[in-house]
Amino acid sequence: MARDPIKVMISSRCNDSFPAGGKPLSEMRKAIKKELEAERLFGEDLFEVWINEDAPPADTSQDSLDVCLESVDKADIVLVLANGNAGWAPDTADIGICHAELLRAHSSAPGKVRLISLGKVKGDPSDLAQISRDRRFDEFLSTQNFFRGGSVRNVKQAKERVREALVDAVKSLAHLGVREARKGK
Repeated sequence: MARDPIKVMISSRCNDSFPAGGKPLSEMRKAIKKELEAERLFGEDLFEVWINEDAPPADTSQDSLDVCLESVDKADIVLVLANGNAGWAPDTADIGICHAELLRAHSSAPGKVRLISLGKVKGDPSDLAQISRDRRFDEFLSTQNFFRGGSVRNVKQAKERVREALVDAVKSLAHLGVREARKGK
């Protein structure tokens, strides 16, 4: 009996350059999605990757934050590509969308989250609200002290780290599932 593919969400900024001065992160996200969705296991699709760039339009009762948090909830694995930018936020929000996605994923199922550090980008010094959100995001990351290995410096390293993180997540979650299955019928 074929099961649905493993749902992977990639959380990161889209328009920030990576590496600094390079192409937008969106291009790397699309390439990663294409590579991961090409993976097969015994001829079966293994991964279904969600990135907002390829998502269909939602009804207008939802904003970007709603749609992205819903995608976090549906994901089996959340890969967070963090560059220090907390992301866009609705006018009244204290935290950015990237910060909100990580909070939601970590609070609901920390074992499904993998954090990959892309180093830090410098924000617009005139955008005080964004600077404040970025500072809160940095403080959150610092106080949580999530293990992420070393920062990646280029697209090749980032893609490799994504693959390593995904392999680790699949193995870890499979073992956790076996432990749960041992508990009874």
